[in-house]
Amino acid sequence: MPRGLPRATVLESVRLAAVLGPPGTPHVAPGRDLLRSRSLLAELDSRYGGRPVLVRGLRGPALLVMSKRDALRVLSEHDSYAPAAEERPFGLTTDVLRPGFIEIARAEAKGLTSGVVDHTRLNACWQRVARRCVYGDGAAGDEELTRLLEAVTRAGRRRSRQRAQRRVQRRREILSGRYDARIIDHLHRAEPGSLAGLIAETPDAEARGLMQAAFWLMGLGVAATALTQTLALLAAHPTHRKAARADPDHLRACLREGLRLWPPVPVLSRVTTAETGWYGTTLPAGLTVLVPIAAHQRNPRLPYANTFAPEIWLDGTAADEWWARPGCDGVHLTLAVGTAFLGGILRDARPKPVGRVLSPHRPLPHTLNMSRLRVTMRPARRKPPHA
Repeated sequence: MPRGLPRATVLESVRLAAVLGPPGTPHVAPGRDLLRSRSLLAELDSRYGGRPVLVRGLRGPALLVMSKRDALRVLSEHDSYAPAAEERPFGLTTDVLRPGFIEIARAEAKGLTSGVVDHTRLNACWQRVARRCVYGDGAAGDEELTRLLEAVTRAGRRRSRQRAQRRVQRRREILSGRYDARIIDHLHRAEPGSLAGLIAETPDAEARGLMQAAFWLMGLGVAATALTQTLALLAAHPTHRKAARADPDHLRACLREGLRLWPPVPVLSRVTTAETGWYGTTLPAGLTVLVPIAAHQRNPRLPYANTFAPEIWLDGTAADEWWARPGCDGVHLTLAVGTAFLGGILRDARPKPVGRVLSPHRPLPHTLNMSRLRVTMRPARRKPPHA
């Protein structure tokens, strides 16, 4: 491993793992606090002069980049820094599926237009959307598939001593086997209009279809947290709720704000595809590079850092921010389907806040306890002019 770049101490690496969390972990656990991570990153930035720092991660060494300049390099040099192998697309063009997915989202959203909606209820409804989009209507009620995915993910993140590690690994293998078998059954059905149907038409389907289908289900499924947060924000901000109900673009901006304030992926992860030079040091191919994007999205220098500000996505403010660059096809698809889902709810109901967790009169918290987010759905006074 190279010697020129600074190395974080063991304690610093442990603290980073505690506050940043692994990719894909929603900000719902008390330890994963963006305020604490920002403080720690500022401390490391000061100690190491703004240079990237080698840290010890859960899966081995990694390079943590903290400055805007270094983050831009990692995110713009696509030939040198690529997503992990299991996250890379393999030629799927999902645009043809988007209209059908949007209709699925609107139809399922009708189940959330009355009573009290909390994260558990919304998540169950959204997971039906995800399963129908990825595997077709035949998977709509397969709740066991979602439970297995959650169990496999938890097992993969669990840290323990070596003896216990073997038991965890064995359990993960069993869960993965059950999960894969269930996916294969849905893939073989290859329902038209689903992602599985599209995969079946792809020459590389047999080799990578299983992995891609699992990845898309996970990617869509994790958006449930952002949808709950955005619905709660709309309930607490009636002016934006009215605007979002009348204008799909404003609603999409509200969802993007929910993702900015509490991103489901606090750290972007890339892998070096070849040897790369950093500050006079050569790093090997295959090294993980971490960009703590969540800390940048709520940088205290931003005037809107801790407020609900959908307008930044409409007036060009966010367009000037490097962390707000357009995402991959999966991000665009999730935004489109998620916006349609929220629109389906707002079409027939008005969310009213339960409690003052997201009060517009004080700065928004850096972490949320999802169990405390609840809204009461009341009948809409009138239908919006746009479907």
